Amino acid sequence: MRFRNALFVCASLVAGDAWACGMTGTVVPFTVAAEVGQQAAAGDLPAPSATVTEIVRGIGANHASCDDTGLLTVVVEWPRGRYKLREVGFEFSVAAATGPAAPGAAIFPQGPVQGRINGRNGEFLFLWRDGAPAQQAFIDLQVDVRAVTAQGQRGPPTRLLVRAAPGS
Repeated sequence: MRFRNALFVCASLVAGDAWACGMTGTVVPFTVAAEVGQQAAAGDLPAPSATVTEIVRGIGANHASCDDTGLLTVVVEWPRGRYKLREVGFEFSVAAATGPAAPGAAIFPQGPVQGRINGRNGEFLFLWRDGAPAQQAFIDLQVDVRAVTAQGQRGPPTRLLVRAAPGS
């Protein structure tokens, strides 16, 4: 029993930041069997419709209470077609960022992800360490959102604008 408790304490120390706040987003990695980069055949993989539904900036510096956590919710609507929403993942890549401290890389994970699925909509909740309003940068990002199949096909992107002032 002591060994298990010691192991838990050690694991908690290694996990550090993730364990301290305890919040989790709704994105999970999407597995791609083949090399990503192959363009989908015309019409096979359409561009999704993506909308920012909420941005919440950090309100303080305390990470243990999640006060410094920023939240971004994006809803992707997937059209009817050859692929169902559960059969594709989505890449979120920053195409352009304004400002010296634009946090695009901190917000979006590398590689395709899936979100919470509800019918033809996928909800993606991204979390990042935003800090207190006095430490935050204005967020002004142009983000390309594209579908990716498990076979590595990539569809055309949709451009999403993500903008938020510090403390908003």
